[in-house]
Formats: sequence, C-alpha cells, structure tokens
Amino acid sequence: MDIKVSENYLAQAVKLHRENPVVDAHLDLAGEVLLRKKAGEGQIIRNHYLQNFRTAGIRLVVSSVFVETGNLEQGWQNALDQIAALKQDLEGMEEVVLIESREDLKRLLRGDGIGILLYMEGLDCIDGDIDRIGELFRLGVRGASLTWSRPCALATGCCKAAEHRQIPGPLTQAGKRAVKKLEELSMFVDVSHLNDEGFDDLCRVAEKSFIATHSGSRRIFDSFRNLTDDQMQILSGQGGIMGMNGCQCIAGSLLGNHLEMLCRHIEYETERVGAEHVGYGFDLCDSYDQARAILRGEPHVSRNDCLSDHSQVPLVSAALLQRGMDGDDVKRIMGGNFLEYFRRALP
Repeated sequence: MDIKVSENYLAQAVKLHRENPVVDAHLDLAGEVLLRKKAGEGQIIRNHYLQNFRTAGIRLVVSSVFVETGNLEQGWQNALDQIAALKQDLEGMEEVVLIESREDLKRLLRGDGIGILLYMEGLDCIDGDIDRIGELFRLGVRGASLTWSRPCALATGCCKAAEHRQIPGPLTQAGKRAVKKLEELSMFVDVSHLNDEGFDDLCRVAEKSFIATHSGSRRIFDSFRNLTDDQMQILSGQGGIMGMNGCQCIAGSLLGNHLEMLCRHIEYETERVGAEHVGYGFDLCDSYDQARAILRGEPHVSRNDCLSDHSQVPLVSAALLQRGMDGDDVKRIMGGNFLEYFRRALP
C-alpha cells in the first residue's frame, strides 16, 4: 500500500515548490518533441508540459538526446534532428529557454522562466569520432553519458532496467579521450547507464566532478541501473549529485507503492551521502512512449512511471516532509543541489 499524503504536508510542499526552484535532471524531451513533430503536432512543450512544469515549480529540465537502438544506423542524424526539433519547438516561447552557460542560468533564476539544458544520453551516435563532441557543444549540448544500456565505441552500458545481469567491459581508449574532451569543454559527465567496470575506469580518468542524472540506490532496489553504496560514496566525495529515478522498474515500485519507494531511495541516499548530493531525475517515460505509439499507429496503454506527470512532483516532497525530512533538506533535493552543480559545471 502506498503513502497517503495529508493535506497539511501537501500544502507545505506546494509552498516550497512555489518559493524555490525545482529541477528535473532527466527527461527524454528532445526525442519526444521529434516524435510528436513527425506525427504532425506542434507546440509540444506548450501543450504537453508547460502547465505541469508550472504547477510543480520546475525551473530547469535536463533534456536528454537519446537515440533509440533501432535508429543507431542513422544515429548522428537522428541526434541532430532531435536538437533541431527541440529548438524549433522553443521558437516564440518566452516562458521556456535553452540554457547554455552559467550566465544563462543566472538570468533564468532572476526571472520566472523555465530552462532546458541539453545533454546526450549516450554518445553512441558519434561512433568514436571525438571531434563530434565539439560539434554537439556548438549546437548547445552541455553534457553527456558515454553510452546507454548497450555497448558502443566508448564504453559498455549496464543491462536494461527490466533485466538483472552484470555486463563487463571497460572504457575504451576512445571513451577515455571522450571524457577528457567533455571536461575540456565544460560539459558534465553522467554515469547513469554506465556499467560497473566503466564506472571504475571513469573514476580513474575524470578530473572534474560527475553526476548520475537518473539513478537510485542499488541497496534499496537491486537493479544495475542503480548505484552501489561504494559508487554513491565516490560520486558524492567528488562533488556529484544523484537524481532519483521515477521509473517503476528502477525504483522498484511495480507493486504500486510508488511514493513509498521513491522516499526510501531518497532517505537512504541522504543517510549515506548527505542531502546535498541527492536530487530529482525522474526519467518520466510514459509521454515519450505514447508519442512513439502514436507515430507507429499502435495503442498505448502501459504505465511505467511512478508519477502520472510532473504536476505530481510536489507529492514526493510532501511525502518526504510527512516522513520527517527537514524542510531545508527537501529544498536542496528538489532543486538546490543540481542548480549549485550546474552553476559550477556550465561554461
């Protein structure tokens, strides 16, 4: 049975979300915009996301550029198409802007707009051509994970979330060069989806702090998409943040105890590494899956997310408050930590 949040704590959470910026460190937004654009839709962010972002007080969204396995043959072009589609969707939107620098972020937070920060969920599409990272930077991309849950020319991903097996494989020499190039350009490195061997190699190569945009605790739910206690300690020790994942098969809430499991991840992570290294990285995929189904002319009835949409994000904060978490810690987790990280990491 899931947590029943009282009206009192929900009101407290709504007030926190109204008065403090909220960050979602992972959303497959660019890919969804391209899918819906191909299906004939326009103004996708305005029609599908803007009101929910406003309701939750979300001020910054880290949008992945994710190339599906079936598109890898034309992966580079698909990545470019996603970036172009997102930028086109932002045209004429004063409320939502692309964030490319520390100054952009400062300017955003002085007003009441919403920022989109682009990053690559896997660099599979560059096919080992490190110079392409510079091209992505010029297009406004400001971070990357080396791979998704699959092997590529740079690294090996962990298994897919629905599977449970260890996949070996170190960072390749190209992968190590990619890390250096990302750091040289002030592009953040994301370890979500990287396998354990690759994580260890990254720790030996990286000179700047890296993050896990959408990974939980493996102790709370035994998925290789989540971080071990040792990995959490290493990530936090070098100034990183881990964004709590809101996918049911990663949070471990397939029995319907969604808020319960999200809170357990956050509480355990806070206990182990401190509230200043925890954030929200919900990875809400249902809307993306719906867009893909519409384009293919297929029905879409499944629900894989712990939250129905971003308007429910205050429920997570309310549940944390109700379970005894300090309000200042909740403020850090719901946005303050990732904002502080990006203030340091952005060029």
